Amino acid sequence: MINRVMAILENTFKEALRQRIMLLLIIFSILLIVVSMFLEPFALGESPKLLRDFGMAVASLFGILVVIIIGSTLIHKDIEKRTIYTVIAKPVKRSEIILGKFLGLFLLIALLAGAMALIHQLVILVYEGRFDLSILLNLPFSLIEIMVLLGILLLFSSFSSATLTSIMGVIFYVIGHASPDLKLFADTVKVPALKYLAYGFYYILPNLENFNLRLELVHKLPIYTDQLLFSLCYGLIYTIFLLYLAVLIFEQREFK
Repeated sequence: MINRVMAILENTFKEALRQRIMLLLIIFSILLIVVSMFLEPFALGESPKLLRDFGMAVASLFGILVVIIIGSTLIHKDIEKRTIYTVIAKPVKRSEIILGKFLGLFLLIALLAGAMALIHQLVILVYEGRFDLSILLNLPFSLIEIMVLLGILLLFSSFSSATLTSIMGVIFYVIGHASPDLKLFADTVKVPALKYLAYGFYYILPNLENFNLRLELVHKLPIYTDQLLFSLCYGLIYTIFLLYLAVLIFEQREFK
């Protein structure tokens, strides 16, 4: 099983890396991180905070764009090229296809996100004469957010079109970061039906704000261990559940 998953992982990694959009996103993101050094006139005396916040935001946005643009086509490209028929004709379980594609794209994004975090540190070094290693804590939690989004995209890819998958990826990303507002709405609304509906969405849909540490890191606010452990467990369990659903649906799908 491991060999088959590794083969799909390697193939997914190489295919994603060869896409032109990936190269454009890498160059654009690196340029934005470097340009953040020249935003001092707009920082109103908060240049160090702007430098950190802007760099982390760009790295995070890069991962989100890559996972939505490429992740939404992971399975559909195989269907369009009809390579999926060759793959499923071999002794490969469909769960191994889902897992291999998930790990292949996630590994690529993780490596590139790590490289951008390194570039961000170099920019801070050039600007301030020292590294700020504390903000590297944002990297693993940004990657957990990527894991959850990739799980969502693979779930929708298992039964819908690439267009619908990418749209749902954007919707879940927006709603996921609006979860605190949804909770506030549920707490204050007076109509019982709306209250229960809002609570239902709040608890079912992913709360991506759990993985957003930028505010705390930029403003040097305290971050508690139980907060990090909760976010880690929440992200892992949510991702495993999404992949489980994706496998269940993908195994029932018929290819004609």
